[in-house]
Amino acid sequence: MTDRLVVSPCSTPTLPLEEALRRYAALGYRKFEVFTSWAASAVSLDHDPAAYRALGDRYGFAFCSMHLPPVDARELDATLHRAIAATRFARALGVTRVLFKATSRPTYIAAAPQYLEAIDGWGVIPVLQNHHGTPISTSDDFREVLAGINDPRMQTLLEVGQFVRAGERWEDGFDLLSARSTIGLVHFRDMKAGKEVPFGEGELDLRGLFARLKAIGYDGEFVVEMEVEGAGIEQTLHWLGAARVFSERLLEEAGYV
Repeated sequence: MTDRLVVSPCSTPTLPLEEALRRYAALGYRKFEVFTSWAASAVSLDHDPAAYRALGDRYGFAFCSMHLPPVDARELDATLHRAIAATRFARALGVTRVLFKATSRPTYIAAAPQYLEAIDGWGVIPVLQNHHGTPISTSDDFREVLAGINDPRMQTLLEVGQFVRAGERWEDGFDLLSARSTIGLVHFRDMKAGKEVPFGEGELDLRGLFARLKAIGYDGEFVVEMEVEGAGIEQTLHWLGAARVFSERLLEEAGYV
């Protein structure tokens, strides 16, 4: 059994944090990705991180990655300082990867130097995420931002499904990120005809994904996402349990044990 799988609350965004942890623990997950907005399980940066960490401990969870609030050029100083404060909060949770976000590609490039200097030595690695409909949606977007930042301290997140949603092959996205950066985190789902489906029912070569990552020496975690359109909470939870078993088998085949 591998301990590299992380569950994302994007799968059941209406569940409050404690209920999400309780339900995910029953499915065999022990690692959790933290949101700071949008989902009902989002943490408040104004609360005591020790209380959240105690809640995670109660259900046997480690908090592994966290979405930061975005930096916005309209309030650059304030939002940049909030992203830095959120990274400090993430460190207190035990998080090792944070998803650095901005509201435009020029803002990513402008804000990154000060952000990277502020968190240098904290033991938390920032990653850039591609997500369809955001400033980093395509490979070209990634190229622009990576070239503009030009700092190896900023790593990347291989978001498999979001490359597909943007009309690209995830394999091409993998080639770009592995050549131009260090891949620090992986999000994955299964898809068919551009839509999410339960794991094992899609057309994405997840076995090939894990083999490619193993070949480049990727030693990080894999965040499971399950957003099948029209599915209710109970059905999604059932599929999440099956996704864990399915993914563990493929990861073990690839040598992740």
